[in-house]
Amino acid sequence: MNQQFGKQVFGQADKLFKDLLVPGNLQVLAEQGVAASKDFYEKTATATQDSAKALTEIADSAWGSTKMLNEKLMQNLTANFEATFTAAHAIATAKSLPEILKLQSDYIQKLTAQATQQTKEFVDLSTRASQHVFEKAQAATSKTFKATL
Repeated sequence: MNQQFGKQVFGQADKLFKDLLVPGNLQVLAEQGVAASKDFYEKTATATQDSAKALTEIADSAWGSTKMLNEKLMQNLTANFEATFTAAHAIATAKSLPEILKLQSDYIQKLTAQATQQTKEFVDLSTRASQHVFEKAQAATSKTFKATL
C-alpha cells in the first residue's frame, strides 16, 4: 500500500510540474510574480517616503520646541541677572545696615517668587512641547501603519 501511495503522490507532483512548464502557465505565473513584486515595491516606497516625511516633521517639531525652551531659559536668566544687579546696586548705595538687610530680604523674596514662577512656566512649556512632539510621532506612526496595510 505504501508503494502505491508513493507512486500516486509522485505521479501527481510530476503532472503539476509538467503543467507548470507549459509556456502559457509559466508566463502567467511570471506575470503574476512581477505584478506582486511591483505592488510590494510601490507600497514599500510610499511607506518609506511617508516615514521620511514623518521623521522630518517630528524633528522639526522637536527642534522648534527646543528652540522655544532655550529662548525662555535665556529670558529667565536675563531677568534674574537684571534683578540681581538691581539689588546689588541698591545694596551698594544703601545708607545703613538695616537698609542693607531690608534690601537683601526683599531681593531674596523677589528672586524666590520669580524663580518659582519661572519654574512653573518652564515645566508647563516643556510638558506642552513634549506632548506636541509625542502627538506628531503618534500621528505619523498611525499614518505609516495604515499606509502599509
